[in-house]
Amino acid sequence: MSCLPFLVVMLDIIARLPPKDVAQCKLVCKEWLDFILDRKFVRAHCHYMRASADQKLLMVGWKTIEVHSLNYKSPGFIVPRGVARPFYAHPSRMFFLASLDGMLCVCLQNTCELVVWNPLTTKFKKLANSNSQGFYKVDRDALGFFVDSSDDYNILHIKRRRGTMTVYIYSMELNSWSTVRFLKHRPYHHYTYLWSPATLCGGGLYFVVTQCRGRSDGLSVIRFDVNSKSFSELCFPNVYDDEVSGSLVNINEELHMYVCIGNYDYRREIVLWRLKNKSWMKGHVL
Repeated sequence: MSCLPFLVVMLDIIARLPPKDVAQCKLVCKEWLDFILDRKFVRAHCHYMRASADQKLLMVGWKTIEVHSLNYKSPGFIVPRGVARPFYAHPSRMFFLASLDGMLCVCLQNTCELVVWNPLTTKFKKLANSNSQGFYKVDRDALGFFVDSSDDYNILHIKRRRGTMTVYIYSMELNSWSTVRFLKHRPYHHYTYLWSPATLCGGGLYFVVTQCRGRSDGLSVIRFDVNSKSFSELCFPNVYDDEVSGSLVNINEELHMYVCIGNYDYRREIVLWRLKNKSWMKGHVL
């Protein structure tokens, strides 16, 4: 072991261990602790965990938050592990908005504060400040979690208040908020439009924006470029119906959308579409 370079030990050996074992490695020495908390190690560890057969599912109950292990190669029951919360909040009063590289962005319902939390390291950061930034309304706002070209973790917060829209970006490197421009002459600041959770794919955050009851002519897709920090609008898949909804998903770094035709009580058709060169290609009918 003494002959192995430090980076080989950390990035090629320790980073392949399960999260519980990585947490124990933090106790070896201060050098290991500092490197495990570094984003380079976090990226490597998340890369190996995504490729592993042993996946983790975070389940939020009425009183507890637990991590369940899911192994598709050797199915069987594994006792779940409880997750301690380093901040005061009842699980039933927490909204989990986004996740990235093992970190969670959470809204505390009692205070509307945004919190970035790493359940593995137990580190957390409250993002709210005295300028009314970092406060989230679940029924009005939208949010995304991304890494930009400078390797900085960012939170995109689309905030709608009193008929106006303001877009904020929180930089974890700078520990500060900034504002960016939204699309001009678009009506998406009105409360009649519903924003989906963000889907990160290929350098962009994507949102499905729905008007009223989800008519196909009232649907669109908004893209936020995580490097240029700019917005653009994409068309919705070529579907015409009075009851339409769409759900985005990242499959192998390609953006797909499940389009459901019909209301919630009676689904007539579900079609998987794939985005290619800013156009939607129709795929499987489910």
